[in-house]
Amino acid sequence: MAGSPADDSAVLDALFAGSPQGLFVLDSERKVTRYNPRGRGVRRLSAEDVIGHRVEDFSPGFEPRELRAMIDEVLETGEPLRGRLIRGRSPSNPRRTLALEVSIFPMYRLSDDRPGLVGVVEDVTAKQAAADRLAVLGRVHETVGSTLDVRTTADELVRAGA
Repeated sequence: MAGSPADDSAVLDALFAGSPQGLFVLDSERKVTRYNPRGRGVRRLSAEDVIGHRVEDFSPGFEPRELRAMIDEVLETGEPLRGRLIRGRSPSNPRRTLALEVSIFPMYRLSDDRPGLVGVVEDVTAKQAAADRLAVLGRVHETVGSTLDVRTTADELVRAGA
């Protein structure tokens, strides 16, 4: 059952007002036309810092080429990009390192028939930190303790944690 335009508008307003994920709408020039100001990482940024700007303009803690490459990939292929992990400094708190899962989807029904994009950004910092710790423990389990020699075991621990 298709929703009415009023229903669609209410859903969009609710998403952009309350979603904990970062939501971004980009025009064909890769500039933000709408975003969720409650999204983690942009909470302390003003609308003037975000609207009309490219993502890399207000995300100095992330690698600009990586951000542009993801956006360009979707614009060029027309295929969604799902769950790409990126790491960098929080735009609103540069002392905090974030792990973000980014999904970008093409949007074709713009008024000028030029493609735009919808981006969804999920803060997975805590989940990724736990996965990183588990990976280190896995390496330790696989490589440490092959001998009872204390020096060898210490060297194995150092290598596993690197």
